[in-house]
Amino acid sequence: MRVGLGDPKGDFSNHLESGRRLLRGEFLYAGGLNIVYPPFWALVHAPFSLLEDREGRILLFPLAGLSIAALLWILNRLTRARYPLGGEARFWCGVAAVALSSQFLARDLPLLGANTALLTLAWLACWLWSAGRPALAGACLGLGAALKCTPLIFVAWLALKRQWWAVAAALGVAAAATLSPVLVMGTEAYRQAMGHWIGVVVRGLGEPDPSRGPLGGDKIENLALRPALARYLMVFPHGHPGRPETSDHPQRPDDPPSPFYLQCLDLPPAHAGAVVRAVHAALVLTLAWLFRKKASSPDEPALVWEYAAVTLLALLLSPITWKAHAVAVLPACYLLCRRALWQRKLSRGPGALLALYAVPGVLLNRGLCGRSFIKLVDAYRLKTIGFLCLLGAVLLAWREERDRDVP
Repeated sequence: MRVGLGDPKGDFSNHLESGRRLLRGEFLYAGGLNIVYPPFWALVHAPFSLLEDREGRILLFPLAGLSIAALLWILNRLTRARYPLGGEARFWCGVAAVALSSQFLARDLPLLGANTALLTLAWLACWLWSAGRPALAGACLGLGAALKCTPLIFVAWLALKRQWWAVAAALGVAAAATLSPVLVMGTEAYRQAMGHWIGVVVRGLGEPDPSRGPLGGDKIENLALRPALARYLMVFPHGHPGRPETSDHPQRPDDPPSPFYLQCLDLPPAHAGAVVRAVHAALVLTLAWLFRKKASSPDEPALVWEYAAVTLLALLLSPITWKAHAVAVLPACYLLCRRALWQRKLSRGPGALLALYAVPGVLLNRGLCGRSFIKLVDAYRLKTIGFLCLLGAVLLAWREERDRDVP
């Protein structure tokens, strides 16, 4: 049985095995199984683990399509007053957003849409909050945060907006859900599992070498900002999984180096790590300063752009960002497309940055360019650069929308 996390196609089987271990009273993380997921993740998958893998896949197969449909419905509800469109234009807006996210949505399909479902849950919270239901919004975020840590960034954004009821509900639900596996596992087994998981997360986040994360040396497939910066700040030795010629077989240093893989700076790991942490801090503090204004009303039009920017920020700051996680680009793509259709034009700044995202995010794919070429593209971290361009497009549109509301 495979217990790694490197191949998304095997992750669903890993999740079911994690649920089986929980029900059998076995240690959840033996052999490195699902070490980046908290015990609550195993509890959620426990009912499906009573089935065979094939039966579980059949049962959960509609999740991906339903999640995409629900997310598009939520995004339409959030934007219909600001950017009213007819039925045909709304349809093509959804098509364009899905097309711009298609490479990542397709990667999430083997996981049966798990990441798309979590993204939909986070945006459901945004819609509930805008509809004047802060407790329910917080509950959605709390549930998501108990499954994965990244939704906590939305709780931080709500705190920045001084939405204390939503924050309290999110933290309360997150704490209750995180503790809930103890009812099945027992106190000692839960303490052991949580201690191991927290240790892995802390060691990964505290690793001074930015080319290493919770799973060890970062592969090319990790699209997070940290390994992307490390690639340009450090020299990866031949055999490192972040190099294109050895990413699949890092234990084969006899493979010839790629003549097209050029390296840049050669900082020591500790110095490169300091630079990476400084860039992360600068990015977080910049967005916190831009979004510092208290929300006067939860249905302010500019707030949905802030939420899209925070969604992309979570994608960049996460220590592990596989292509399946990058479904988080869909809301930003939808907002930019909806605004362009409503204006009947795409503003120059956001349009140029959206095009810069689309080249690596849509056009440069394995089916069109071939596996070896895409390995080289990913080694230069072009998709991560595309995420930064998409974030820039959202911020420019946010500023234009904010200025539009100034009398």
